[in-house]
Amino acid sequence: MKQAYFKKVKFVGSFLEAPTRLELPQFVFCGRSNVGKSSLINAILNQKIAKVSKTPGKTTTINVFLVDEKFYLVDLPGYGFAKRSKSMVNAWQKPIENYLLNANMLRLIFLLIDTKISIMPSDEIFLNWLKYNNLSTVIVLTKIDKASQSHLSKTKKAIETLNIKYIKTSSTYHKGIDKLAQLIEQACDISFNLSLFS
Repeated sequence: MKQAYFKKVKFVGSFLEAPTRLELPQFVFCGRSNVGKSSLINAILNQKIAKVSKTPGKTTTINVFLVDEKFYLVDLPGYGFAKRSKSMVNAWQKPIENYLLNANMLRLIFLLIDTKISIMPSDEIFLNWLKYNNLSTVIVLTKIDKASQSHLSKTKKAIETLNIKYIKTSSTYHKGIDKLAQLIEQACDISFNLSLFS
């Protein structure tokens, strides 16, 4: 039986421009299209509240969930999907950047990386932007159950050169979900220091 880390989840809504002035801590999940973001969110919340699709890039809005009336989980549209038009990508980029730069109680950004694919150029661009703007970020390696040891070793090596914390996860087998939930719980505290989390 899968463990329930959080009890009450409410879907707040889908936004083209997410509200930045919220009264509770906010945690953002982002990454390339088809990285397993919806599956990971469902695993953390222990319910199928985020829509999982076989079609990459299905999420086109900023989806917000209220969890235990304690914090907001924010699901950003996936990036890096080639079939999207440039004008569509540009239309999404500005409101996403606006939200990330102005969210009043943004605690952590979870950048998801497919373990088998490793870090792609679009990931590096986004990560550099996050670092430049001093936004606290944790890399979440997804689908570790589908990756070989060589894939895992290569991806870990690439991440370790970036000097950034990471968590290995599998939504299918619920691996690493407990650590992710623990991190969110701790980071709700305003005195939380990411550098002390292990």
